[in-house]
Amino acid sequence: MKKVYLFFAALLLVGVTAKAETTTSLENNKSAYTFVKGYNGNAFIFVEDGIEFSIFPDGQFDFYIPKYGPNVNAGYHGNGVSISFNSGYDYGAYVQYDDYGAIIQIEHVPIYYDYYGRISRAGDVRIHYNSWGRIARVGGLYIHYNRWNRFSHCTGYINVWNRHYVYRPWHRFYIVPSIEFCVVFNRPYRRYYQPIRYAYTRPFYNNYRRHSAVYSRRGNAIKPNRKLATVRDNSTRPRRGNDVAMNSPRGNNSGVSPRGNSPRPRGTNVTPRSNSP
Repeated sequence: MKKVYLFFAALLLVGVTAKAETTTSLENNKSAYTFVKGYNGNAFIFVEDGIEFSIFPDGQFDFYIPKYGPNVNAGYHGNGVSISFNSGYDYGAYVQYDDYGAIIQIEHVPIYYDYYGRISRAGDVRIHYNSWGRIARVGGLYIHYNRWNRFSHCTGYINVWNRHYVYRPWHRFYIVPSIEFCVVFNRPYRRYYQPIRYAYTRPFYNNYRRHSAVYSRRGNAIKPNRKLATVRDNSTRPRRGNDVAMNSPRGNNSGVSPRGNSPRPRGTNVTPRSNSP
């Protein structure tokens, strides 16, 4: 009889151990599935007109152009080599910039910003932010946060061409711009600014990636650039016969209220030395 009790006790112990291992395995698989199949809150990646964008929660972004960039589908792993724009790959004439050093167009895809320099639209995909300055919606994808403003989950989808996030090996190389190229600022410096967008098929001048006009490096400190922080619609005009300006939404603040009540981004420790517009 004693042996029978010991036998059933052994079976019970083995069953509990197997259940614990199975539960742990399922949780790990669920975590891996979330990372591979769903957005994890670190970046929101989608393809718009052949360009892959990676939008970060604070409104900065990176991109990769498969037809012009390195062929990552042919065994390219990017070890020690740049892939995305912010990681250093040179896309040359495919990118246009404004007076603040912000990207305003990639090929035929226009890029728009809100008053604080956060991307508000990439092509036809609009981007909105919550009162904490964090990304709240990308197209039809809603991003939810808990009461501590930490990423919780997503509902909906960006558009019919981007219904689900599919992990790709090169996605780990997307990074935010370095500080000297950052155009997100905690004051609405772009309120009165409207850049000139040139037709992609025509030549344009003074098109190079400047250090951000929002920040200037003085010694080891990063401080606001007082000269260009007060620019009011004085962007370079196209030269007659050589450049063609594209029509763009008035004010370059698509999706933002006209009175500039967009929430102020948080987490920026830079304090301007002069009143920005």
